[in-house]
Amino acid sequence: MTLDEEKDPALGPEAARAVELARRSLGMMSPQQRVQGLLRVTERTARRPGFRLSPLRAGALALAAAAAVLLGVNVWQRGARSDRLSYEVEGGAVQQDGSVQADTSSRPKVRFSDGTEVQLAEMARAHIVSVDEQGARVALDRGEVHARVVHRSEAQWLFDAGPFLVTVTGTAFALSWAPEDERLDLRLENGAVIVSGPLSGKPIAVRAGQWLTLRQRTGEVLLRDLDLQQGAEASPAPAPAPPDRAEEPSAAPVPDPPGTPAGPTAAALSAEPRRDWAGKLAAGKLDAIVDEAQRRGLGVSLAESSNEELSVLADAARYTRRNDVARQALLAQRRRFPATQRGKEAAFLLGRLAEAQEGGAAALAWFETYLKEAPQGAYASEALGRKMVIVQRLHGDAEAEAVARAYLSRFPGGTYAQAARALARTP
Repeated sequence: MTLDEEKDPALGPEAARAVELARRSLGMMSPQQRVQGLLRVTERTARRPGFRLSPLRAGALALAAAAAVLLGVNVWQRGARSDRLSYEVEGGAVQQDGSVQADTSSRPKVRFSDGTEVQLAEMARAHIVSVDEQGARVALDRGEVHARVVHRSEAQWLFDAGPFLVTVTGTAFALSWAPEDERLDLRLENGAVIVSGPLSGKPIAVRAGQWLTLRQRTGEVLLRDLDLQQGAEASPAPAPAPPDRAEEPSAAPVPDPPGTPAGPTAAALSAEPRRDWAGKLAAGKLDAIVDEAQRRGLGVSLAESSNEELSVLADAARYTRRNDVARQALLAQRRRFPATQRGKEAAFLLGRLAEAQEGGAAALAWFETYLKEAPQGAYASEALGRKMVIVQRLHGDAEAEAVARAYLSRFPGGTYAQAARALARTP
């Protein structure tokens, strides 16, 4: 609200102009900068030749400045208590539609407060969809971005490219999307990511030094080493592992796997070297994580590992297609940490495993469980989209139409929006 004489008769024209000037010129500054700038503006204005304030007006202006100080400090304190990441755009700006765009002369870089950087290549365009304390979701509209994601214990970064979703914890990669060709290219420098989307019922694991190409129009999936010469024959992605029985969601406690040995003694546990599974995951040492858990005894690892370690173990097992280990780790997470974000997300990941192995009711139940527990979660769009696909497959277009309308209501620009519009018969 702009202060003027009608709204505050204690402020004269000069004081009102000073306050308004401060408001306009400090609009994009931090709370601390706002406070300092406002005080400087009022001080300079008071020194102008011929400028005079009556005692009443001087007191009112001082009170306004003091209120701004208190307000700024209060805002700054609230911001300091928040763990939500912030970001700035270097070499560019966020457009009115929320996009960041590069041209022939500029290649903007988005810098996040945790050190993560996303740089746009020439003529690329991307959107920052959401930001929270764990990370961000970035939608690549076209072109290529180069990302260096800093690994943190709770980090969660998602990159949308057309109908495909890239899930990242900490790594460096180049991602490109050509909408006219419906082609995705992902070149992974270090770490590991998973890519999910319509071409595979099962997420595709990509490790350091690999190059993944997906062509939606032809259904082509190519995964090869980065050091292959251009034009060399690429090897297809590995075939899915043989299916095994998926667990249904249940409120009842999930027992440990059969044959689980008794836990080791406290002395034995204290003698073990500390695990660094998160570091191994970021370095792409996925097999080492699973092997270590099995050497220790899978039952012991599931019972003794932290929430983060269970997540890392499940990721490593999924990426290496050891689905039985992944499922047991996720079920242990659901049993031991049900109220945490990771525990809730385990329901979504169990749905993806079940869909890849069975493709039916078991997966649907897990997706519905996740949507109930985390309706605003990072995987909500994907879970609702997969639910729509499964309902259509199991029950036909008529029942899937209701899910499609719900999807469009919540995620009109989501990765499944085109399929949802077709089902809902909307343009």
